[in-house]
Amino acid sequence: MTAELKPTPLRVIDGEQMRKEFATLEARRAVLTEHGQKLLARIRPSSKYYGQGQGDALFAVCIGQSGEYSVLGGPGGQYRLSDVDLFAVFEDGKPPTQITFL
Repeated sequence: MTAELKPTPLRVIDGEQMRKEFATLEARRAVLTEHGQKLLARIRPSSKYYGQGQGDALFAVCIGQSGEYSVLGGPGGQYRLSDVDLFAVFEDGKPPTQITFL
């Protein structure tokens, strides 16, 4: 006797809800990047994303709750902490201070 397999229904994705959630995350990222503790990042030469940036140029980022890809901002939009060096700006007009090292 053979058991008949029933197809599993596909999960339905609410595209409109995803767009709203993404817009909310992007708005929060913009506010944190501009008005919170100013963080900058540089893509590490060892990262597979190294070619996305302009050499060793720093770009504004914030830290989010995106699981493994929690560094938000820059040319690729999101990175793992292991892919970037982080810098903090403590005083305008002075060079940023590197705060992560590998």
